[in-house]
Amino acid sequence: MRKDMSIEEQIRTIARSELENQFAELEKLLKNYYKDENSKLRLQVDDLTRMLEDVKASNEDLVSRIEKLEEDLGNRFGLIVKLRKYTLDQLMSEYKRLTGNMRPEKKEIDENTEI
Repeated sequence: MRKDMSIEEQIRTIARSELENQFAELEKLLKNYYKDENSKLRLQVDDLTRMLEDVKASNEDLVSRIEKLEEDLGNRFGLIVKLRKYTLDQLMSEYKRLTGNMRPEKKEIDENTEI
């Protein structure tokens, strides 16, 4: 401070210097606070990103399993249809065989009644 300054100017200079120091300290505290908060938020974002990746992987696994189950179900349904057709064909051929065996006897009975 200069000696030729008035008391009022000296008070203003001291007050300005004090306010500048307090402002600088406050700015430093705020920067540190926001830096810490920013770091915390980054960690939370990282955790959430990992969780989302895990959910995505689980979802992809479930979709894959569902597709496999749908494919298996389709294959089983196809097998059931083939089995029913095969069984129906067997039943029809068995029916034809049985009715073929029964008809000659019926024809013989019919022929005996004509005589």
